[in-house]
Amino acid sequence: MPLLTAQEHQGLHFQYPLPGQAGSSLTRTALSIALVAAAALLGNPAGAAEEASSPWKLGGAIRFNYVHKSWQDEYKSGFFGLDTARLDLNYDDGSLIGSAQYRYNHFPKGQGGYWQHFLHHGWIGRRFADKGELHVGLDRNPFGLLPFASTNFYESIAFYAGLEDKYDFGVTYLSKPGPLEWQLGFYPRDGGSYGGGSNTAGKSNRYSYNIVPDDDKQGYGTGQRDTERNTLVGRLAWHPGPAGRHEIGVSGLTGSIDNGMGTRTRRHAVAVHYQGSYGPFKLMLEALRYRYRTAHGPTQTYNGLDPNSFVMLGGFGYPFPVASKGDIYIANLSYDIPGKLGPFSGFKVYNDYGVLRKRSGAYKDSVQNVTGLTFSSGKWTFYTDFMLGKHHPYLSPDLGGLASTSAAHDGFTRRINLQAGYYF
Repeated sequence: MPLLTAQEHQGLHFQYPLPGQAGSSLTRTALSIALVAAAALLGNPAGAAEEASSPWKLGGAIRFNYVHKSWQDEYKSGFFGLDTARLDLNYDDGSLIGSAQYRYNHFPKGQGGYWQHFLHHGWIGRRFADKGELHVGLDRNPFGLLPFASTNFYESIAFYAGLEDKYDFGVTYLSKPGPLEWQLGFYPRDGGSYGGGSNTAGKSNRYSYNIVPDDDKQGYGTGQRDTERNTLVGRLAWHPGPAGRHEIGVSGLTGSIDNGMGTRTRRHAVAVHYQGSYGPFKLMLEALRYRYRTAHGPTQTYNGLDPNSFVMLGGFGYPFPVASKGDIYIANLSYDIPGKLGPFSGFKVYNDYGVLRKRSGAYKDSVQNVTGLTFSSGKWTFYTDFMLGKHHPYLSPDLGGLASTSAAHDGFTRRINLQAGYYF
């Protein structure tokens, strides 16, 4: 559940209650709402003129979701609850720049009934005279379609394979804007793990889906202890034609996997992409191939699977297995509807399609399709997503479906997501 919108390039910095601190889940929820509301009131204490002259910008959001899953018989009417509270802090004086964001998630029982908090991103940097930038800290990997390989709220299937909207600790350089742009990043470590409820896997309390150690209680009990190290990412993008309405790009990624027992192996990914605007239409295409080479022992598995045919990825509180090698194809089309309807505007309809074709373990393909509408009113943004998929941990009961698939869940299942978010 990536919980992303196009507005989320803004940063945040805030600390929520840590594990072990006193307070019920209801108290934590109320506290998060109160603090975000207070920040919204204090975000412009001296008036618009002073805010415009200050290099500091404080912001944030609070979001609520209604969700219905076709496979959840115990929630035939769906469920509603708080999704995310977050705070952003940005700095830009023209030369020195920085951005940070901290989030608190609290999901109702139908979504697992758990809470967590984590640093989404946090970096400081410098903008050079040619408008190129250097960032140091927890920052987005420059890989594939940017800023997202999707239009919908839950992003694309690449996100769940750790290849979209991914943040790691390191150094990122972005070249000057222009017809030909390039980005390069080196990340010695992943984004780290943070805090969450007792019913979460500690190493998976994070935003980005990274290769993580499995969890005996909240995971699959495989004993895998892999972590990501020394990731190098590069991206080249060409903007032919006028006004930069089209982009053709290629990306590459390489890094090591530490198995926690003194052995390091390699992981690689390559991608080509295109995105372009045709009047009110926007088309996004991406094809990528990845391979995670692992060094798992014969007992580091579950259900008798080849232990090196999958790797554990974790985020949003829980780990799940993903095929160790595969191809991902993405095709998205959106249309901007002009005009207003009462207080509402910015209407966009879209269809995002993605498939993971696995090349290990003779596993079946995983599919994700999202048809939706987004619009806004003032500081409110709304998403209505109809999601269809199979062999996918967020679109089906087949929680291990990005690797081995269950014969009991071989058909398509549906998920409806209605979301309202207030951004300040």
